[in-house]
Amino acid sequence: MAAQTIRETTGLIRSNMAHAMRLLVAVFCLLALTSCSSIQFAYNQLDTWLRWQLDDYVDLNSGQKSQLSTSLESFHRWHRQTQLPRYAEFLDELALEASNGDLEELSLPAIEEDVNQFWDTSSNQLFQQLLPLTAELTPTQIDELEQALFEKRMESMEKWQRSPEKVRERRNKRIRKQSRRWLGSVNDRQEQLIAAFVDQVAYNPLLRDQQRQIWQARFVSLLREKPPGYQDKLLDLMHNPEQLWSDGYRRMQAERREQAMKLSRELLASTTPAQRRHLTETLQDYATDFRTLAQR
Repeated sequence: MAAQTIRETTGLIRSNMAHAMRLLVAVFCLLALTSCSSIQFAYNQLDTWLRWQLDDYVDLNSGQKSQLSTSLESFHRWHRQTQLPRYAEFLDELALEASNGDLEELSLPAIEEDVNQFWDTSSNQLFQQLLPLTAELTPTQIDELEQALFEKRMESMEKWQRSPEKVRERRNKRIRKQSRRWLGSVNDRQEQLIAAFVDQVAYNPLLRDQQRQIWQARFVSLLREKPPGYQDKLLDLMHNPEQLWSDGYRRMQAERREQAMKLSRELLASTTPAQRRHLTETLQDYATDFRTLAQR
């Protein structure tokens, strides 16, 4: 729960195209932390899911689609064999710590670091698999991608401008849903903590949109101009979007991370014995699912 809260609320800058690929990695890495009720079913459908996501941004020809399918199948096979056992071990260790009682003693920065290492390992593997496809994109496809990125960005801004209150309500609902998944229930005190977090968390949609625009412009420029070493530069851009952050945005993200850590600590400190048992059992169940998937 703590890792998920941190991951969701840190809000690292992503372009929408990058978000589609990075989200896949996040789901591969932390599928137990998503809203899907059947981990094993969802995991086996992720290749198809990503293809649908990419279809929203660029129309690939038959050869490119075949290349994409081959790359995803290779990544999926590698991930199943090498990464799922790591996730199972990680969740078992968390379950043991949770069962020992004092959740306030959990090291959230250490948990976050482990999650980030899982992310880095899998994202590097996936991006390496997909990079050759970027060389096959035609000028028309790159124009199509640029337009799709712009439209998605505008859509995101319009949603916020039209109803910022609904955006806050959805964020509140999402955190409460994840908390119930891990704790079984959410008491009045925990509801208050979540509501206070959503109301107080640092968020500037205009600043976020500016950073998206900067990232997307750099991404499309590399695709279009293909300077020497451009694929390495694309890989670096995907891995390290922070390199383009303004000082103001960096401060906002640091504040959001600290607020997310604070919420996680307070939620864990407020858990009842029944909630801690539910957390332990859920972690163990997910670890079992990952081991089952890894053996297929």
